[in-house]
Amino acid sequence: MQQYKLHEIIAINSKGTDSILIELLHPYKRSLLTYYTDLFCCEPILMVTSIFNAAQYGIIVSSNEFSEALEYYIENDLENEDYEMKESERETISFNSIMLKDL
Repeated sequence: MQQYKLHEIIAINSKGTDSILIELLHPYKRSLLTYYTDLFCCEPILMVTSIFNAAQYGIIVSSNEFSEALEYYIENDLENEDYEMKESERETISFNSIMLKDL
C-alpha cells in the first residue's frame, strides 16, 4: 500500500474528484481536522465515496458545501449513467459520510 505525506493528501483532496483510501488518512487525522476546519471555517465532512470489503475511499469536504461537493463528484464520476444510478450513488454517499472528527 502506498503511503502519502500530508501535503500529498491535501493536494489530491483539492481536486474534488479523486478519492483517497481512508486508511491513509488515520495517521494525519488531527492535522487534517485542524487544516480543513481553518480552511472551511466550519466542520469538515469525510464524504465516503466508495466502500469495498477491504477498503473505503473518501474526500474531505466542507459541511456547508456538502451538497455541492456531492453533486460535483456524482456528475464527474458518473457522467453517462442514468438518473436512477446517480440517485442511488447520492443516497449511498450521503448515508456513509461522517464528520471528519469522528474518523
